[in-house]
Amino acid sequence: MVRSVICETYLEEYLKSLSKKQGTSVGLLIGQPSNHGKDHIIYLNKIKEDDGPDQENKGLLDIENQHVSQHALVETRILPGGFYVMGIFVIYPKSVFEDSDLLRKVKTMLVDIRHTFDSNVLIQGNCDELDGGEKLVFYYSSSSNIFGCKSIALKSDNLSVKPCDWKFQDRATSWHVMSTYFETDEVFVLKKKTEDQYDTEANLTNCVENVRQQLEKSVVFFDGGPIEGTQSLEHVIKAKKNDQFLVHVYSPSHSQQDISTRKIVNFAGTMQFEGVVSSKVFVHPKNTIAEVERFVKVDILRSLMSRVQIHCDSLVLAEDPVQDTIMLNELPRRIYFPIRPKSNPILFSEYLFREESKETAIPHIRETLDLSVTLKELNATVETVPEIKEEEQHDAKECETGGARKGAERPNVIVLGTLSAIVVLIVAIIAFYVTK
Repeated sequence: MVRSVICETYLEEYLKSLSKKQGTSVGLLIGQPSNHGKDHIIYLNKIKEDDGPDQENKGLLDIENQHVSQHALVETRILPGGFYVMGIFVIYPKSVFEDSDLLRKVKTMLVDIRHTFDSNVLIQGNCDELDGGEKLVFYYSSSSNIFGCKSIALKSDNLSVKPCDWKFQDRATSWHVMSTYFETDEVFVLKKKTEDQYDTEANLTNCVENVRQQLEKSVVFFDGGPIEGTQSLEHVIKAKKNDQFLVHVYSPSHSQQDISTRKIVNFAGTMQFEGVVSSKVFVHPKNTIAEVERFVKVDILRSLMSRVQIHCDSLVLAEDPVQDTIMLNELPRRIYFPIRPKSNPILFSEYLFREESKETAIPHIRETLDLSVTLKELNATVETVPEIKEEEQHDAKECETGGARKGAERPNVIVLGTLSAIVVLIVAIIAFYVTK
């Protein structure tokens, strides 16, 4: 069976515009794969070079694979659960499918993207359950506007190429939003990187891994109860009186765990990982309830890990780390913005630190997605800034911190205090959320 892909019609105009401006472009295909029926491409965007200029001055063979794969990782942080980097598009005078060198080049790009996601598992960039480990290559001629698409089987030894049916279609499907909040409040043992240094990223990643394990055992209720996973969303919608879904994620209770299996261990410090995460996923009527549940869990996990990576990218580590300290690592809060305000309900995400205004997000969105958004289109009220206790603020001014994520300043708050032979790392994601 030939893989079928439906792409929103307005995106063809974007491709035509790129082909007129420059002879060579490489970009990402963003969409939702399916193991039955049709895949949907809901967005695509070109990738800019590291030094700023676009790729028109370079041939396809000159484009760095690592730059493409790193951009795919950064862009995936922005995507809600259920949407993935489904492949790449190439605008070029020659067909990449008719030139062995060009085809080899795009194959290696896709392999590098997959390896990058394999190295960042908690970002949930790969989706073998739905796409079978295959990624798309869409070719658009900059000389004739002729296009074609094929899929590359990345799990095969020879990276076999398979035919693919690509269609541009206006309003290919309807999208429904599933909104929920996920709360976490856990305490973990701090692990050391060296004898006298703690690895912040490793410890925060361990927290997210724990959330992943919780989500695997969690159940998702829709409108107050479970729904059989094999049912299609279309069937469930027909039985509802309205389109709104109340979604709740329930995790196993610690009180049910067998205390006899517990061990007493010695440790030098603890980490409290707490907060409430906003989640919005977008699904179409042909999705099954099991897929919707999976997308909700992926969204929560991806959002948490994205915050950790963005925060750790911003850290400037002291040369002589102080041991008896309280460290407050405040992860950024989530904001939402539309990719096509008038006719598409789908929202992507950005992340802002406490000191950052909404204006900070605009350049990064433009750079990452080649998308212009206005301040009015940014919804920064879904998650609120966490409150910091007075004792945690006490010595904040004594510590100079900083850092930058490309395109935006990324401050970090570290609060120092003295405890007897213990290090406590408190992570505040968000403390409160606005209820309906």
